[in-house]
Amino acid sequence: MKKNGFTLIELVVTIIILAILSVIAVPKFIGLQADARLASLQGLKTEMHGVMSVLYPKSVFQGLENKPKPDKENGEENFIVIDGEKVDLVYGYPAADAANSWSKLIMAKFEDSQFNPERPADWYFQNNPAENFILFMPQTKKFKGDNCYLKYTEAQSPTTPPTFEILDSGC
Repeated sequence: MKKNGFTLIELVVTIIILAILSVIAVPKFIGLQADARLASLQGLKTEMHGVMSVLYPKSVFQGLENKPKPDKENGEENFIVIDGEKVDLVYGYPAADAANSWSKLIMAKFEDSQFNPERPADWYFQNNPAENFILFMPQTKKFKGDNCYLKYTEAQSPTTPPTFEILDSGC
C-alpha cells in the first residue's frame, strides 16, 4: 500500500523556504506600512489645505481675518458658521482645536489619543487649548511619542498663515 503524505525532509525544506521568504518580505512590508502612514499624513495635509482655501475667503468676506484667538472665558468669540456648525477661527483660519474646528470641517472621525486611545477613529489628535498647535496621528501611531504626526500651528497674525509640519521619523 502506498501512503499519502509528506516526509520529514519535505516538511523541513518547506519550512526553510518559507523562513527565507519571510526574511526577505518582512522588511519590505514594514517599509510599505511606513510609506502608507506618510501618505495618509500627506493626504490629511492636502485636505486641510483644501478646506482652508475655501474657508479663508469666506472669513475675509465676513471681516474675520483680523480677529485673534478668542478669549472664551471672557465671552469673546471668533467663529464662522459652516453647514450650521460654529467653526472657531484665528485670523480667518481654523483654530488649533479638534473639537471646535477640524472635526467640523473634515469628514472623518477624530479621537483624543490622550483620553480615548481605545476608541476607533480615522485620526487621533493631541492638543492643549493653551497651545497654538494640534497634532494629528494615524490609527496605528496614535501617540506623540511615536514620532509620526502632522503638526498644525494656527495663524499667528493676520499676515502669518497657519503652518504644517510632518514628523515621520517614527512612521
